[in-house]
Amino acid sequence: MLTVGTDTFVSVADANTYISEYYTSTSEKYTAWNTLTEGNKEVYLRQACAELCLLKYIGVVYEAFQTLPFPRFVGDNYVMAYRELIAPKAILYPEMQEIPQAIISAQIEETLELICPTSDTEAFLARNGAVDSYTIGHLSEHYATSASEAESVLRSVKAQELVKPFLEGSYDIDG
Repeated sequence: MLTVGTDTFVSVADANTYISEYYTSTSEKYTAWNTLTEGNKEVYLRQACAELCLLKYIGVVYEAFQTLPFPRFVGDNYVMAYRELIAPKAILYPEMQEIPQAIISAQIEETLELICPTSDTEAFLARNGAVDSYTIGHLSEHYATSASEAESVLRSVKAQELVKPFLEGSYDIDG
């Protein structure tokens, strides 16, 4: 059984709601999701969460012994507790106890890509495959080794875009 905050950012029920709100009943991803058993939905959500946990995010975990990388604290004056940097006086920052909706959405989008692969998965496999480049006649394609961290871990382009603001080295230039 999935436990939000332990092995997933989102419950199956919340994923069902998201998919019903953002995908039409005739879309392949909607159909693929709704043909799965509850147990298989949990397995795919767990796999997508594990992929999101491989990324390096800005800030520090909210509290000691937290199993997932969110919620996070972004700010100054981190506190060292049990050999981990955590949020200072976490009780003063209740708004940071929440998992950002973008992370929840990214987990669901990655789950859907795992269930119903699209051209995003083909591009992911090509970027992370052994072949660095190929040429056929006048056509050529080269996959640089400088793919972003999200591109090297996540298959879904939508999930990559959703997590981008939370990754180390990323920032909002508009303020």
